[in-house]
Amino acid sequence: MDSRAGREAEVTDGPPGAGRDTGLGTPLADVVGRAPLFVPPTATVADVAAAMREGHHSCAVVTSRPDGIVTNGDLARIVAERRPPDTPVEQVMSSPVHALPAGAPLIRALLLMLDEGIEHVPVLRGGRIVGVLTDVDLIRQQSASPLLVTDRIRRAGAGGPRDPALADLAADVAGVAAALLADGVDALRIAAVVASLHDTLTIRMLELAEQELGPPPVPYAWLALGSQGRMEQLPRSDQDTALAYAEPGAEAGEYFATLAARVTDGLAAAGVPRCPGGFMATGWCRPLEGWQRTFQGWLDEPDARSLLGAQVFLDLRRVAGELDVDVLDRVLARGRDRPGIQLALARTARRFSPRAHRFGRLRVERLPPPELKLRGTVPVVLLGRLYGLAAGSAERTTAGRLRAAAAGGLISSDTADTLIDAYETLLSVRLAAELGAEVPRTLSAPRRRELQAALRAVRSALEASSLTHPDPG
Repeated sequence: MDSRAGREAEVTDGPPGAGRDTGLGTPLADVVGRAPLFVPPTATVADVAAAMREGHHSCAVVTSRPDGIVTNGDLARIVAERRPPDTPVEQVMSSPVHALPAGAPLIRALLLMLDEGIEHVPVLRGGRIVGVLTDVDLIRQQSASPLLVTDRIRRAGAGGPRDPALADLAADVAGVAAALLADGVDALRIAAVVASLHDTLTIRMLELAEQELGPPPVPYAWLALGSQGRMEQLPRSDQDTALAYAEPGAEAGEYFATLAARVTDGLAAAGVPRCPGGFMATGWCRPLEGWQRTFQGWLDEPDARSLLGAQVFLDLRRVAGELDVDVLDRVLARGRDRPGIQLALARTARRFSPRAHRFGRLRVERLPPPELKLRGTVPVVLLGRLYGLAAGSAERTTAGRLRAAAAGGLISSDTADTLIDAYETLLSVRLAAELGAEVPRTLSAPRRRELQAALRAVRSALEASSLTHPDPG
């Protein structure tokens, strides 16, 4: 990941619109300023550093095939590694680059930076790089930028995992979500941004904890579960985490139990609530082989108690650590051939069907915000897990699972699209309610109709699941 070293030297004549909030739907062509610095792949690191310093550039585009990029952070790393100044830049560049077309909206660049952990996005016109958007450019355009929060997280650390600098982080995350919502960004993308910020926070907490405890005795993986695992978090979402480590042993068990406690406490202090159901790494910390046995047991005997854990762990995603946990995905993939767990998932989903009032009408104006989750987004998530498992898909997002199910012929494309649209609507209303913007009883008439249509779509999909996964006669 490239550093911010030398950012003070950034040019002050920024791109058009610098210094004012610009909509995240704005094309990149309207934001990118001057032409980038181009250097040949044979140029030396010393020459490139001099050209970047002279022109006040934070990066240079390397005209290799494919194109590459070298940044201030790369140059700082080269100095730290004591590599000779005559090293060809092609040996230290990143290639291929993560580029976007000039007509792409600003939100795509923002999400790309968050997803890939990068700070420069080349902009293409006619297949050629015509500019480079930086994180500084994006921060200039957005006063409540997730990149600012990311930078704050990465700089914190004087107080360890419970650094006071992170005490009000939850308010910053909520502020980012509110700004994105006001800018018309859809709720699924906002949820992905929130999850990305929580990923960054978790990674930093782990770094700080390891500085206190020393290096881990064996490789490990910190796992995000539930909404964070699916990249579908809202600002008030609680912790759903687990930890897997390579080998059993008293030393490893003690180290990782302490690590889990430090990070869990740190997340709570930063404003990420503890999980009321106990799905946190403090209680779910075990060797990889133990996880394999646990997962296999869930598939073989999907009773009501085991199903609760199995469902949350279907969303697992590695956030940090070097331990390869693909074996857990392979175990879960066997659920495709386990009708028992699929039936259990379907029956659970149908228990959360939206409730109709007199004459079958869904009175959304009387629906309390918690019901939007229990009778709205929860059944869609459960259907996504069900159909994703049945399709043998490795997708983690609800939308990805539903599309995979449609591609596999388990549901129609129309059903998948309708459910995804309904999920986005429900998530958007939930997000607005969390941020204090609106609740069902204060929605406009058109918005209430959208919400009613979304809940009807959920009910219809749950009823259809009775055909694909019927209750035993």
